[in-house]
Parts: sequence; structure tokens; C-alpha cells
Amino acid sequence: GFDIPDILHDIAKRPFILVGTLALVLLALLAATSFNRAIKALGGKRWQALHRTVYAVAGLAVLHFFWMRAGKNNFGEVAIYAAILGALLGWRLWHRLQKRSAAPGGAAARRTAAGSPGS
Repeated sequence: GFDIPDILHDIAKRPFILVGTLALVLLALLAATSFNRAIKALGGKRWQALHRTVYAVAGLAVLHFFWMRAGKNNFGEVAIYAAILGALLGWRLWHRLQKRSAAPGGAAARRTAAGSPGS
């Protein structure tokens, strides 16, 4: 049956269920707003801010998987997925920092304007 107290007790006992459900709900929200009409309705900036939550969802997914495997002390596969996520997010961060420093007014332009030697 659909017994709310039993469900809440189960969630308290197994928090990975709550984290996984939260990730699923956020992904459903992103899917529901991934068409042109939704982008126009939300506006570009708000839509982009909403869709940046995909980074949080990825973290929630790894946390969910970690907690799920913690009961059996089986972390090998979790470590692989966490390393892949870390590498991808690190690459994105590095790419963004490179783009920012190469842009007009970025760090490279400020060093040149100040008269200090370049990179």
C-alpha cells in the first residue's frame, strides 16, 4: 500500500532514496524545459541558470550511488564514476578559465597593460 509513515521511515533509514529521487525530479524539470517554447517563456538567462543545475544533479547521482554501495563497502565502481565526473567538470573549469584569460580584459591583457612580462 501507499503508507506515508512507512515511506518516510524508509527514507530516513535509507537517505540514498531521497537523493536519487531529488536527482530524478531535477532531471525531469530539465527535460520539461528543454524545448524552444520553454526557453522563450523562461528567458535565456533564467533557462540557462536552471539548466546549470545539471552539475548539481551529477553530484547528487554520484552521492546516491556512493550511499547505495556503502552498505556493502563496494566503492570501486563509484570511484570510477566520481573520477569521470571530476575529470569532466575539471576540464570544463579549465576551459572556462582559459577562455576568460584569453578574452579582452582578461588576465593576459591586464598583465600586458601593467607592463609585466606575459605568460
